[in-house]
Amino acid sequence: MNYTLLIPEIVVFCTGVLCLIIDLFLSERIKKILSWIAIIGLVAGMFALHNISEGLAFGNRTFIVDSFSIYFKYLFLGIGILVIFSSKDYLSNRTTHQAEYYFILLSVVTGTMFMASAGDLIALYVALELLSIGSYVLVAYLRTREGIEGAIKYLLFGAVCSAVLVYGLSIIYGMTGSTELREIGYCLSQQDKQGALLLGLFFTLVGFGFKIACVPFHFWVPEAYQGAPTPITAFLASGSKAASLAVFIRVFIEAFGGIKTEWTMILIVICILTMTIGNLSAIPQTNIKRLLAYSSVSHAGYLLIGLIVGTNQGISSVMFYLAVYALATLGVFTVVAVVANKIGTDEIEGYAGLHKRAPLLSLSMLICLASLAGLPPLAGFIGKFYLFACAVGTGYIYLAILGFLFSTVSVYYYFRILKSIYLGEASDSSKVPTPFFLKAVLIFVMIGLFFMGILPQSLLFSALEAAKLT
Repeated sequence: MNYTLLIPEIVVFCTGVLCLIIDLFLSERIKKILSWIAIIGLVAGMFALHNISEGLAFGNRTFIVDSFSIYFKYLFLGIGILVIFSSKDYLSNRTTHQAEYYFILLSVVTGTMFMASAGDLIALYVALELLSIGSYVLVAYLRTREGIEGAIKYLLFGAVCSAVLVYGLSIIYGMTGSTELREIGYCLSQQDKQGALLLGLFFTLVGFGFKIACVPFHFWVPEAYQGAPTPITAFLASGSKAASLAVFIRVFIEAFGGIKTEWTMILIVICILTMTIGNLSAIPQTNIKRLLAYSSVSHAGYLLIGLIVGTNQGISSVMFYLAVYALATLGVFTVVAVVANKIGTDEIEGYAGLHKRAPLLSLSMLICLASLAGLPPLAGFIGKFYLFACAVGTGYIYLAILGFLFSTVSVYYYFRILKSIYLGEASDSSKVPTPFFLKAVLIFVMIGLFFMGILPQSLLFSALEAAKLT
């Protein structure tokens, strides 16, 4: 057993516990340092991750540290840092229980890291529930009516889909006699495709479809995203989605790779429905968080294209796109959090004339939305190009065409936000104050989107190397 492989997770979780302990001895005036402690803990987790080698923590494949899991862990830690930066200003006047907030958030980040390393059905499910339970609490954390309503819907749908998922996994276990993913893959490749196996596969798809927010398992998304604290909405749209996709990839490639033909057709239907309904539902929205919620659903559809392709190139395209999507999404929600905090609105019309009141926020929104729409020379363009090129190269030309068409549709509803920002008339001409550290975060996001759009080779290479689990 090599417990040193668990050090990054231990560091992150213990930082959350440390926030709770330190909070007992701090006065209200200096509790702002808790956010910096959380950030330092996540940075320390990155250093610990950099210094560990690949291997198996428990002598079997329950907890795997490989290039695939390391790639995702860096992504989760980076997302956690940006979410905490956004939370610092957003929570300042909303709650006095910040230590508990950071503890739960760091516990959820720990859950995502365990999910990336899970090579066993039991470890996978426990990590998934650690993420889910913490997320339910965070959605309702501010105890607003919308937050509680969103959390209840999220919890109810989540509980049902978790039960369906565990039932599907139990059927798979019953068919193979193993909980280890690669052993399951070997057993399934030697068996006839029985009805019970297909039922277990279907239930597993339903469970993961909810976690990724695919159609028709997306009904919780608008209410949860709208009601949650904005930094948590950012985490749900980026970190939670990325963690669920990491598990989805490992399960369906390692365990179900030998029966790919059985699940590919179902996934194609889900992919097309997700792109269609996600984009069309975003068009009439007037609340920016609901619009971005449906936008997040549509991006799940684009990501499924790479899973359907199923090759190393297809999986690496998903991993690359997840990184650039997460960066752009975090940038957008950082702006939304500042506007909600300083102006007090999540309505698109409330952004009218923002370019005069907050030029940096407006520019950040422009660049991040352009990247999400897939416009060159930003990273989102490279991500979509790589995804669609993989689809064309493996014969799924119609998926690439649909993806391109719906990306064009997304330009319309993203432009509605930009139209309000740059062409609308503000009712108030006062400047929107933005904390220095958030300005630094937004500048970092913009530089990152340009850099990965112009020079994507290093991240593409890292994603391709990490995808070699297949």
